[in-house]
Amino acid sequence: MTQIHEMLPQRIDFNLFRIFVAVAETGSTGAAARQLHLTQSAVSHALGRLRAQLGDPLFVKQGRNLVLTPHGRAMMPRVQQALSTLDQCRVQPGAFDPSTATLEFHLGFRDILEAMLLPPLMARLSEMGASLRFTSSRVRGSELEDKLKSGELDLAVDMEVPVGDAISSTGFRSEPLAVLVGPTHPAFESGTLDEGAYVASEHVLVTLEPRERAFVEQRMLGVGSRRSVRLHCHTYFAAASVVAQTNLILTMPATYAGRLATLLGLRILPLPFECEPLPVRLYWRRANSDEPSVRWLIDTVSALGQGLDR
Repeated sequence: MTQIHEMLPQRIDFNLFRIFVAVAETGSTGAAARQLHLTQSAVSHALGRLRAQLGDPLFVKQGRNLVLTPHGRAMMPRVQQALSTLDQCRVQPGAFDPSTATLEFHLGFRDILEAMLLPPLMARLSEMGASLRFTSSRVRGSELEDKLKSGELDLAVDMEVPVGDAISSTGFRSEPLAVLVGPTHPAFESGTLDEGAYVASEHVLVTLEPRERAFVEQRMLGVGSRRSVRLHCHTYFAAASVVAQTNLILTMPATYAGRLATLLGLRILPLPFECEPLPVRLYWRRANSDEPSVRWLIDTVSALGQGLDR
């Protein structure tokens, strides 16, 4: 005799579908786990349950990535629509309490932004008694979108870069450029540096990607391309340390330049020509925009950016 429970349709936890979407978008269980703040084994186990209940493997291995089966591709838009409808019933942003949460956030910075933002961020959390954890990693503009979409990063701060519809962004700050000179450079004593002296000086340059270099050069109205570059290096701290012991000069974002000038005994001067400030933006995965913890992170880092000038 057929039992009643065998006649009823099997119930499926809708959270399994969230994991399904995350794996489909990131291409791996590991990246999906980071995005959802779960362990990889939990994601793999959930995916196994969903496969068994739907009677389809849902994903197949293609190179290093997991790609959707035909059935998985067919159900993907319906699942996304259903989850979007369910999300409208969730608690709105503001319910996240950083003083009691135990999440880990993954942030993407350049060295300059890491040095400016992490100290006040951790100081604020310490005042709150929060136990949140953070991992900061260097991110280049060409990697930014992929790292956010894969779940490797929850939030990135970088110069203005082109991104697709899967990524949201908002203005963070406009950063003017300035010049650092050391004690052996004539401008250190005089406090003046005209365009001719700027071009005639030898420069240390922090390496940027070609697109980023063109972006900066455009704002420098071509003056930067006339410089004589003696040294290329990876970080602004290393470049400023060279300036402290040579007559090379360094062009860099003004806020961090002021801190390095104080630390290393340098003099900060304005650029001797017109230069549009660099736009810096916050970037995050659009699907996470209404997640309370992500919204708290965006608002917190935005507020820190406004306080940098103070």
